[in-house]
Amino acid sequence: MTEPRTAATAESGAPRAPRSLGEWVEMLSERGMPAFARTVEQISGVAGDRESSAAELAAVVLQDAAMTARLLRIANSPLYNLTGKHISTVSRAVVMLGFNTVRSLCLSIAVVESVAEGAHKERLAADMARCFHAAVQARAFAERRKDPAPEEVFIATLLRQLGQLAFWSYGSAVAEQLDAELSVPGADADAAARALLGFDLSELSLGLSRQWKLGDLLIHALEKRGDDDPRVSNVELAHELARLAEEQGWESEPMRKLMARLAETLYMPLRDLTELVYENASRAARTAACFGAGKAVERIPLPRTSKLSAAEAAARAERPPEFPEPDPMLQLRILRELSALLESEFNVNLVLEMVLEGIFRGVGMDRTLFALLTADRGRLVARYALGQQAEVLRTRFRFPISAVQANIWFHVIDSRQPVLLDEQADPRLRQLLTPDVRAVIGDGPFLATPIEVQGKVIGLFYADRLPSGRPLDEEACAAFRHFGIQANLALSHARR
Repeated sequence: MTEPRTAATAESGAPRAPRSLGEWVEMLSERGMPAFARTVEQISGVAGDRESSAAELAAVVLQDAAMTARLLRIANSPLYNLTGKHISTVSRAVVMLGFNTVRSLCLSIAVVESVAEGAHKERLAADMARCFHAAVQARAFAERRKDPAPEEVFIATLLRQLGQLAFWSYGSAVAEQLDAELSVPGADADAAARALLGFDLSELSLGLSRQWKLGDLLIHALEKRGDDDPRVSNVELAHELARLAEEQGWESEPMRKLMARLAETLYMPLRDLTELVYENASRAARTAACFGAGKAVERIPLPRTSKLSAAEAAARAERPPEFPEPDPMLQLRILRELSALLESEFNVNLVLEMVLEGIFRGVGMDRTLFALLTADRGRLVARYALGQQAEVLRTRFRFPISAVQANIWFHVIDSRQPVLLDEQADPRLRQLLTPDVRAVIGDGPFLATPIEVQGKVIGLFYADRLPSGRPLDEEACAAFRHFGIQANLALSHARR
């Protein structure tokens, strides 16, 4: 590999510019797109475990308020919600859309968020447009071929230019130089990148894909194994289609030849194939808008007179506040969905997960969890937690339940009554806030309510607003109690 011309040791005290493919991969992982790398690791870890519940994947998603909002927006769009039944919780989205679909959606959202504020916005918008266009086409081709996992094909196609997206998003002196060279008409992008960096950006995509363990399909596509694998061929053909539509137009001779090749590959009449591809282009623009890639929408070349509405073209989700705000309408929707569950195939875990999410997002809490008593009823152990530092809270929330060493959790379980523990609470209750409890949850006000099955307490829900310092007003307390009552009614119904 040739040594990049621009590589040089930085001034004393400043990090040295990357000088090899390996150094670029390491730098982009640590400083360029660390949030994306972390999200990939968390989501892939959960999705790879077939024993994982919907709640575990939902908990990862709910750590990111922006991802939560976008996921539910996409889940309720006509692109994915074919039933028309509103989906109000992430847990329900996992059940309704499927584990792999939600995983793919989250990875797509993560890459859009990671590059949204990148340094070279025009190049990022162009690359993102091509990626979304190709991804939607590839998924349709995979479905036509009866692929068992078309969403996996979608993700591999979307991330095929990950190296370009990461490089232009991070920005650097060498990126400025490459940008200037590529502005010259007829410039060869791969040759220019190799001269400056010592490698082309597709090699960077491959290095990042291996580093972040983004799956064999993507790696094989970047290694150009299309002759051996029809799934890889889907990825390659879709990117070729998107590139030709962008560079030469839908009516060009190269595009007509590619269409004929696609029709033969997919065993479709040319007319039907053309209609499918044209519809996919419009669907790709709607998909990019739905994912919040607004700048990419207008760059997806649409055939003939197909146009997006102004609302779709401008659709860009606003970043939610750091802590969920109370949302009475969301509370109502989730409670209605819980009621509807009682009339269908019942799932106890899903009920508890939806209640937990309703408290977190609907009531507007900073942290929520539900904890269950162990089989011997001697300890209370958290099962799932949402909100700030949720995993730390879940891991540490383990307490003995004993009348001899009574704490506040023993009181909630023994009395079978909800509790608001704040400065105005009964001093006798505050005495039950023992040092070991304070060490885990802090000294701020919180709410707790028991989970019962036919009069027998099996655990409790907990919620607070300690990280944000927001007060627990009467409205929040009433909504919290309402969700607890609904959970207990649902569990009693299941028992019957």
